[in-house]
Amino acid sequence: MSTRQVGEIYSPEHTRYDEGARYLYSDGAHELVLFWNAPTPAEVEGFRQQPMEVGLFSHGPAAFLLYKIATVCEWSDVAFNLHMVPEAQRQLPDEPPGERARLRLVLVDAESGLIRAKRIVSLDKVMTQALKMTLRAQAAGAFNRVIYEAAVQQVYARYPDGDALAAVAEVVEPALG
Repeated sequence: MSTRQVGEIYSPEHTRYDEGARYLYSDGAHELVLFWNAPTPAEVEGFRQQPMEVGLFSHGPAAFLLYKIATVCEWSDVAFNLHMVPEAQRQLPDEPPGERARLRLVLVDAESGLIRAKRIVSLDKVMTQALKMTLRAQAAGAFNRVIYEAAVQQVYARYPDGDALAAVAEVVEPALG
């Protein structure tokens, strides 16, 4: 995660983003960046303060980090595979069993590229190990982008919204903090 602060540009390379999310593991923590068009003051405050739940669903080479922030966003997800991260930036979690991982959250205004809010939450021990094992399995496996993208599309065709995907997730836990 960059050391850029709230109010600063998220990346000097971009000032506009498509709405969506990005998940990766870097610098000893899981990171979820949400790119929202013109987040309202209530959304920004809710992002910082409201209770959050996270989940994990896997389908072949595709895994999905699910997230829900009370009063701010319903169940949403971001598909991921470690091989989608440039090789020089790939890292694997190494939390020992029984420890909790950190999830860094960043809210970026997709229209301006400015960081609107940041937050760190703690993941439950079960979620910590589930993410660790998923990323390690992805690292150990062969990767084919076409097969990965087909797996993502299969999941979205079968589970058309976040609630449906959360209902079948392998893990769903509250995030702490």
